[in-house]
Amino acid sequence: MPKLAVFVLSLLLSSALTAIAGEGEDTIEFKNSPYPINIDFSAENTIGARIFESGLSETPPYSYDTVLIQGEMPDPGLRIEILIRSKNQPKDFYKSQELETRRFPNGRFWAKYSVGQQTRQPVKLSVINLGLKSSGKLIIYEVELLKAAQLKEIKEAVSAAAGMPDVSLSLPDTFPFKITRRAGWRALPPKEAYTAQTPAMFTLHHTAGHYPKNYNEAVAEMQFIQDYHQNARGWIDIGYHFQISPQGDIFEGRPIGVVGAHVLNHNTGNVGISIMGNYHPPASMPITPEIVSSLTAIGSYMKDAYSVSVSSFYAHRDLGPTDCPGDSLYARMPEFKSLIFTPVPDAPAGSKALNRIIDSLKVPEEVKFQ
Repeated sequence: MPKLAVFVLSLLLSSALTAIAGEGEDTIEFKNSPYPINIDFSAENTIGARIFESGLSETPPYSYDTVLIQGEMPDPGLRIEILIRSKNQPKDFYKSQELETRRFPNGRFWAKYSVGQQTRQPVKLSVINLGLKSSGKLIIYEVELLKAAQLKEIKEAVSAAAGMPDVSLSLPDTFPFKITRRAGWRALPPKEAYTAQTPAMFTLHHTAGHYPKNYNEAVAEMQFIQDYHQNARGWIDIGYHFQISPQGDIFEGRPIGVVGAHVLNHNTGNVGISIMGNYHPPASMPITPEIVSSLTAIGSYMKDAYSVSVSSFYAHRDLGPTDCPGDSLYARMPEFKSLIFTPVPDAPAGSKALNRIIDSLKVPEEVKFQ
């Protein structure tokens, strides 16, 4: 194919993928305010006062009529407003209508707004004090611009029977790693029927959100993400098949034998694995050895159980216009591929014994000559 034709085709594909898609592909950036956006607030602020206003966002590459926000709000005495620039009067802004907001006990929240009509105008964020009881930090993880008509899951195949999925579509009990099943994190049932699939590839993501400090926080994050996917995005269930906490805990999302919702136009046969936290500058949270170990375990299972090859292991940004899974994780993709598909074989027993002897003869750091 001529180079010009390839270039044109790539532009068309990029334009198509810019439409409503998985987490991160619809995110709008704000000038001088990289995610996560941290906003300090004080209980001393006057009630009704505007405590923050962002700069203007980038001009969206597509029309939208709905805005989604998700983040952390430790004090409920705040209101987040979306201000849209007027098309006819560029210096004027009008306020969007708040459709629904959901705040969990731990402060994780999402909010949905209606712009009124489709537009491509930039937006601003504004935060109002409704009566703060404490001081703290509001964190905005993501602001997305969408079309209400597309706030639902795009099914790529014919659905199975309605109701809970067949047990055979879930991960079998013989899987070789520890996992918290859906019942363990108290997952809600799907809102509609799943679509069966045969796994043939898998894709790495990050949630670009909260970085849990322990197992209980990770469970709460699973519950929040499912709620956000089902009730804010309009998907039938949490979009990913597996999620991994910084402590290495693996959580079952959608059953592995059903189509997920994590990469637009590339969901059928694609198993989504998402790491909790944000691994993109300026956040770039630590990639723990436990994360690497659990990701390797899932990838090795995909390789052995479904004969997935190294060429079918992707990062989200390989398949769509997004920074996901963040520069830090993406930089380690060659390492992850090597660990999964070309693991170093165990050394012979004699070699292990020799290594132990050598280790025992090493001079401790504290008595080495200076």
